[in-house]
Amino acid sequence: MKYFNNVAISVFAKPEDDAEKLKQGILALVPLNLEQEKLELQDQKAQGFNERTIHIYTILLEKERHINHFLDFLLSHLTHQQRHQLVREAETRLDMDLTFFVRIDKDIWANDSAVMLTDSGNCYHLKFAVAAFPRKRDIALGIVTNVFKAAPFNQ
Repeated sequence: MKYFNNVAISVFAKPEDDAEKLKQGILALVPLNLEQEKLELQDQKAQGFNERTIHIYTILLEKERHINHFLDFLLSHLTHQQRHQLVREAETRLDMDLTFFVRIDKDIWANDSAVMLTDSGNCYHLKFAVAAFPRKRDIALGIVTNVFKAAPFNQ
């Protein structure tokens, strides 16, 4: 069953951040061989406050098998309490376009390879485009609840 149309994983690297460490962190979040799977780590540059250059690293997963593999990996790194938190907060994490948002603390992931959910902007951003049909909010909420509440995800 297709749960998500795509998943976008991104992180902002400010000048004071270790950009290479954050880049390796995003690659570690997507345990696939990017070259072999024909995936790309995009590096966009943006101007921040005081004309500081910020790198935005992004990986977009669109194939169902890539998404399923990523879900398997993510769910295996979430505790029961974190999964419960995502289900409990699903209403506020799902926008009107049926995109479900999760934030992972970037320092904890980059340094310890541990998933810690956060509400701060200092994070890896996960954006799940929910594959709801018909395209209704209650159906999307049901999908999100089933994915994060269920036993470990299987492909």
